[in-house]
Amino acid sequence: MKKIFPAIIATLLAVPALYLSAFALTAMEIIDKSDRAVRGDTQIALMEMTIKTRRWTRTMKMKSWDNRVAKKSFAEILAPKKDAGNRFLMIQSDKLMWHYNPDIGKEMKIHPSMMLQSWMGSDFTNDDIVKESSIVEDYIHALDGTRTVNGEECYRIIMTPKPDAAVVWGKLIYYARVKDCLPVKQEFYDQHGKLKKMLTCSDFKLMHDRVIPTVMKMVTFKKRRQHEEKSDEYTMLVIKDVKFNARIDNSIFSLQNLKRR
Repeated sequence: MKKIFPAIIATLLAVPALYLSAFALTAMEIIDKSDRAVRGDTQIALMEMTIKTRRWTRTMKMKSWDNRVAKKSFAEILAPKKDAGNRFLMIQSDKLMWHYNPDIGKEMKIHPSMMLQSWMGSDFTNDDIVKESSIVEDYIHALDGTRTVNGEECYRIIMTPKPDAAVVWGKLIYYARVKDCLPVKQEFYDQHGKLKKMLTCSDFKLMHDRVIPTVMKMVTFKKRRQHEEKSDEYTMLVIKDVKFNARIDNSIFSLQNLKRR
């Protein structure tokens, strides 16, 4: 009996660790399922981005190519005329991003330290557009129960960067619908734990072969209005058309394509 009792105690003490491990694995599975649903292995999308500030509003049309497996992304602005021809290339294996500016006819290398900078004056960053960071591979995931967000029951997942991950955020909080793991909201925190940005996903529609959120609204929380969710300044990204898992020629993700006249 004396030998059995310590064994029982050891087993009971091990249960919380096993419980937490199961939750972490479940959280990662949710994030992976969510990422696969909205990106597929490959994605070719036609999008419209509206940037609204207190002083002006402008809209751009763009096309993007994303190879989730090869970890390569390419984006090109199609309209308006003054912005058309701006192109962006990201090859994650090389940790490099390039921007081709048609006004000067040259490509510029974007340093990793600049990934947090605004993309074309929007609330999205360079990192958001070319998906340099992987929400699946670069973070440790912990499931923090469920919450109701916009009338939807959602998993709440806290994501902290892995020690060796080259990411720009100190923490992400991700909300995914319980019924299908599709993203509903994402909060971006800096290294000091301050909420800096919030992405909300809505207007879920059947696009190509799956239901996805087709409207994504990004709000940046400036110092004067920290934690305010309602603002007259935001960036709205609307998916107009998309194809998943189509073959993308590797030449799309090349410097030759970036610099083409």
